[in-house]
Amino acid sequence: MKRKKLELTITTILYLLSAFLSSVLAIGLLKNAAKLTKEFLAGNTWVSAIFPVMAAEMIAMILALYDGRYAFERLPAYKYAIKSLKATIYFSGIWAVILLIEKNDITASRHYFVLTILFHFIILAVLLGLMQRFIMNHFYQTTAASLVGVVTTSGRAAVITDLLKKDWSRRLVGLMLINETKDSVMEGVEPREIDHVPVVADASSLVEWVRSSAMDEIFIIVPDNENPLITEAVENFIQMGISVHLNLSSIEHLEHRIARKTKKYVPKTTCRLAYLGSIPMMIMEQPMIKLRWLAAKRIMDILGGLVGSLIAMILFVFIGIAIKLDSPGPVIFAQERVGKNGRKFKMYKFRSMYQDAEARKAELMKQNEMHGLMFKIKDDPRITRVGKFIRKTSLDEFPQFFNVLKGDMSLVGTRPPTVGEFKEYSNYHKRRLSMKPGITGMWQVSGRSDIKDFEEIVRLDCEYIDNWNLWLDIKILFKTVAIVFTHKGAD
Repeated sequence: MKRKKLELTITTILYLLSAFLSSVLAIGLLKNAAKLTKEFLAGNTWVSAIFPVMAAEMIAMILALYDGRYAFERLPAYKYAIKSLKATIYFSGIWAVILLIEKNDITASRHYFVLTILFHFIILAVLLGLMQRFIMNHFYQTTAASLVGVVTTSGRAAVITDLLKKDWSRRLVGLMLINETKDSVMEGVEPREIDHVPVVADASSLVEWVRSSAMDEIFIIVPDNENPLITEAVENFIQMGISVHLNLSSIEHLEHRIARKTKKYVPKTTCRLAYLGSIPMMIMEQPMIKLRWLAAKRIMDILGGLVGSLIAMILFVFIGIAIKLDSPGPVIFAQERVGKNGRKFKMYKFRSMYQDAEARKAELMKQNEMHGLMFKIKDDPRITRVGKFIRKTSLDEFPQFFNVLKGDMSLVGTRPPTVGEFKEYSNYHKRRLSMKPGITGMWQVSGRSDIKDFEEIVRLDCEYIDNWNLWLDIKILFKTVAIVFTHKGAD
């Protein structure tokens, strides 16, 4: 929390300083170049010129720094320039609006407007780059740094110190190793060090050492935090008014077990602490998708669903007649499928098979070309003549746009399995249903009918889920359009 407050405070100062300096430099340069009007020079520069710039920067700063974008990062110089460019775009937009509203002889100067924006970009990029790097490299040496002690084992000490050193607001002052004795802690005249951090205490002396030392925080990362030694130490540290960070050893063990047991695939998982009443709970879940991106995906689904449904209604007239003339049965084929996290729904397609297709499936299972839980054979005798054409051209899929509008499906996702396929799923396979199913997806643009192994389809679906973003959906949609027109993999 301390680090976040410092980052936000320092970044706010840098932004406001950039606006102030850009305004002052612009006025000074234009004044020397005799580019300012008499009205500009005669007016109150602070009120009419500098104050509006600062006001614009304050509004632009809120837009530029939302969602934790003030966090300090070690970046190459051009990355700081990109950050500054984004902030300057916000600033110039707000600044232009203020100029239109205020509109006086001072702010109407186009020279002042252009130079202020140019200086803002340069100064902010330089300040962000220099100040962030300087603070990250030197803050831990100051008296304002948070003093940290670590209670752990000798085997984990180096890993823990390496992680804590990445936080520039903290200074590690000592390691306390609970699995070592006093004699092994002090090997000789010189204090022992691990990763340049002194080993200062063992299990018997750690409380006494903390009591007599300057300390703000204690990190306790041990295999068993219910050990009487640890519980007593935590009680003592809390009595001293020191912040205690205690690892949840049972959760750590569980995470290691999951990673070890699941050999095929270890899903991306985030952990966060929550409370059920006063009971601390660790929530393990797949990474949360920001609400604005989910909203954007749904908006894209609705727009695409409306266009697709309109096309489907037009196609219904022509394809419907062809289907009826070719074979008896309904135009629309509705089949129960399994959607997000096991929810069942009716999926719609233009019928491409004879009515007894499901009954004949059992006798054709020996010819299945797929390895795993999907069924597909080349020149399937259950497919009608019209069905071959609408499958080849993917026209049979258009009624699914109604599923998209209903919210059962998305434009892009994983293909929904049949109920029979779902019953044969392993735990790992169900992972592909953790997102809403789609009309198209990673599998369709990565080979479609060329992929014969169901496990490869699951791998592609899980890769899509773990790496989802809106741009990936857009990329898949464009690839799908290209594949539909080329008929690639549409057997």
